[in-house]
Amino acid sequence: MKLFTKMAVFVGMFLFFGTVIVKAECVGVITAGGGRGFWNIVKKGAVQAGKELGISVYVRGAVDESNAEGQRLSINYMMRKGCRGLVLAPNSKERKKDVALLKTQGIPTVYIDRDMGGDRISVIKTDNPSAGELAGREMVKALKGKGRVAVLRLNKDVLSTTSRENGFIREAVKGGLEIIVDQYIGTMVGAARGETKRIFSKASNIDGVFTPNESTTIGAMSSLIKLKKAGKVVHIGFDANELIIEALPSNYIYGFVVQRPFEMGYQGVHTVYQAMQGNGVKNKIDTGVTFVNRDNINNPKIKEMLGLN
Repeated sequence: MKLFTKMAVFVGMFLFFGTVIVKAECVGVITAGGGRGFWNIVKKGAVQAGKELGISVYVRGAVDESNAEGQRLSINYMMRKGCRGLVLAPNSKERKKDVALLKTQGIPTVYIDRDMGGDRISVIKTDNPSAGELAGREMVKALKGKGRVAVLRLNKDVLSTTSRENGFIREAVKGGLEIIVDQYIGTMVGAARGETKRIFSKASNIDGVFTPNESTTIGAMSSLIKLKKAGKVVHIGFDANELIIEALPSNYIYGFVVQRPFEMGYQGVHTVYQAMQGNGVKNKIDTGVTFVNRDNINNPKIKEMLGLN
């Protein structure tokens, strides 16, 4: 490599990361946004792993799923902290460049929740196509194989939710349902609420609704309640927080698919720590999903998963 090129690479690394304070036992965890309840549980898992390993774990992330620049700033923050391992839920394809640059400095990256490809050493996430298919089968069952359904998508650049949405559509159509709305409603609760209201003002013949994450589920649920359609329309959501769980007994939502965010954070920190020690790690871990409705919400294992014990 020519001297000029080497200098350019060095300067680029300095501008991106800033001054690094080496601190071998520090792990950074960067979330993607788009669901505070979900990411708070990821944080709990990461912190628990840090306690067990006796290392410092810093958790940071943008509120908005589409804020790619905010996530880049969070990476900068972790590097300034001197973290020598990164657990990342990437919210942009640009993260592949960042992860490649981290690799040149000997800093391993583990992806959680979604996979953007590149130089990550491991991916810990839900099998999102299968999770969407599970939601689709439950919708077919709830509507007895006949009905008109709205798929209220999150954002075209979010691979995890796109996989869920497409998986849902495959199973719903295969089961006899008709998709009459297929629309993005945004990454923030307020936007999702407003878009859902507009959709239902134009299409009053919707029998079922699928939402692929926490923010879309809360936004759509809120609008359906306000429009007095909650309970009349079969709404299957994704992820859970206090509002979604409390809506289930009132029939404001039919059911929801829950991931295991605690495991994502927990396994993410453990995995990157092993890599920091020079040990081999699994390149893929599926954390699994469960469908929750009024029939199984009181199951002890489900209650434990939702933190209701």
